[in-house]
Amino acid sequence: MRREVHPLPSVPILSPLPGELLERLREEGKLGVKSYRKGQLVHAEGEPCLAVEVVLSGQVAVERIGEDGSLMTISAFRSGDCVGGNLLFSGDPTYRLAVTATRQTQLLAIGKQTLLSLFRESEAFLLAYLRYVADNAGVLEGKLKYYANLPARRRVLNFLESEQRLQGAGRILLPASKKALAAQLGMQRTSFSRVLRQLRDEGALEFDRDSITIKAPLQSAARERN
Repeated sequence: MRREVHPLPSVPILSPLPGELLERLREEGKLGVKSYRKGQLVHAEGEPCLAVEVVLSGQVAVERIGEDGSLMTISAFRSGDCVGGNLLFSGDPTYRLAVTATRQTQLLAIGKQTLLSLFRESEAFLLAYLRYVADNAGVLEGKLKYYANLPARRRVLNFLESEQRLQGAGRILLPASKKALAAQLGMQRTSFSRVLRQLRDEGALEFDRDSITIKAPLQSAARERN
């Protein structure tokens, strides 16, 4: 059981906290590590938010069902991200959208009272938490508005540019299936695949099942269609 606690300080938002403190809280039952299989529901729409959950490994996604019955991924949370970080202390801490594990995932749950005690214990942790919440405030609403008004090609290029910056390499490992990525961008998988084929035919990239390799500056690919 203890080996699940040892990696926790390597998560950036938890790095200000001593590993011994995290281990003690884990042993006292004040921190809970939960595992979820791919596709498992983490939180249902309308469920109360009782804790902030730090993604230790894997990935979870905030999803909604469209009017046509299709599943749309609004945002994804990866290792080091927090689920419920800006919701726990709100006036109505209720999940408005479902949260699902998109791969094998481990989450560290920190209840409200434990979180408050950690804030008192470490000002550095408090500042890290506030910075995270501030940086991510309104990100879901912003993504919806941003992608809703862009053509499919621009949505895909924006995604590729973002992932290239995040992964720091020309070969981008896809964080989810193409179907899930298409849903995250608010389009059908067929549209997503069509844009990828267009970009491949133009010499901008190559792709396979698990990755996309950038062959030419993405800004040039955007200009060619303007």
